[in-house]
Amino acid sequence: MLSMLVLPVANGILPRPQGGRITGMFLLDHGGRQLNEVGIGQDILACPWNINDENLYPVGVIARIVNITEEVAADEHGSQISVLVVTLEGREHARWHSLNSTSSYLMSKSVERLNFKEMRKEYPVISGAGWQPEGGYTEFRGNSDIPVTIYGVDLKTGQRVSMTGNLGRLVTQEQAHTIEHAIIRALKSCCLCTPRTLIEAMAQETTELKKTVELSIKYTLPEVLGQTASGSCGNPMTNLAQFYLAKEFADNIQAGNNLNQALTQARRATMSQLTDDLGLTMNSGLRVMQGLKKGMSHDDTLLKLDIYKKVIGRFPFEPWG
Repeated sequence: MLSMLVLPVANGILPRPQGGRITGMFLLDHGGRQLNEVGIGQDILACPWNINDENLYPVGVIARIVNITEEVAADEHGSQISVLVVTLEGREHARWHSLNSTSSYLMSKSVERLNFKEMRKEYPVISGAGWQPEGGYTEFRGNSDIPVTIYGVDLKTGQRVSMTGNLGRLVTQEQAHTIEHAIIRALKSCCLCTPRTLIEAMAQETTELKKTVELSIKYTLPEVLGQTASGSCGNPMTNLAQFYLAKEFADNIQAGNNLNQALTQARRATMSQLTDDLGLTMNSGLRVMQGLKKGMSHDDTLLKLDIYKKVIGRFPFEPWG
């Protein structure tokens, strides 16, 4: 077991192990002073702060402090403040087992190195270190051919990266679509997609999607459909809503209505057309589920743990192959 400073990272961005570098700006009272005192050449454990659960995820990346410079920046009010610009170089994945708070420090004397590539057969994971997931898409070519692609940006080079897993004969099209969004959510919040974080992310994603259906119908707001913390969900219901809303709005403007009138009437016409097209029931509770499954092609049915392991195993460990 190792002993080192634990650094919470609020944006979920961690350096890629084995030499990946990222540069971040730290306020002196929010990590900067601690990093400066630890010093260049020393290792710290950077872990994601999960905003949804408001806790520190126990798995992160051991990173070496390779450079620290002090600069002056402007805050949101335009005032000048001193910040530290710190470059971290990833070493390896690790997890803490217990934490100790000393003054303004967060320390762990029980940091365990993890080699996920060696553990992959028994415990498959997808790493979000070194890249930032931005979106994804699910293709359906048949029950045996359902490719799911997650894409994003390499934090070091700025180049586009992606990974694809074919979930054919493992889950349905609707389940694959839900898994797509859940992987993105898990990588953004925990920088790691494991069977556990995948299950949790699927539950969170479908809860938010159902809420967008409920809000869109209750308040006649087609534009909120499919908007969750993981991004915008591309699905038949959302795509139709955007198409109808744009068309109805343009027609109302051409008819001489002002902006507010045009938008209000376009929203009403869009929701009416959507409910007719999809054949949604008037029963409010059932209508939300129909919107999720029939309109958005999502299925949050809880699967066996072994299925989630196989799902993750269909993807590479990281987008670099």
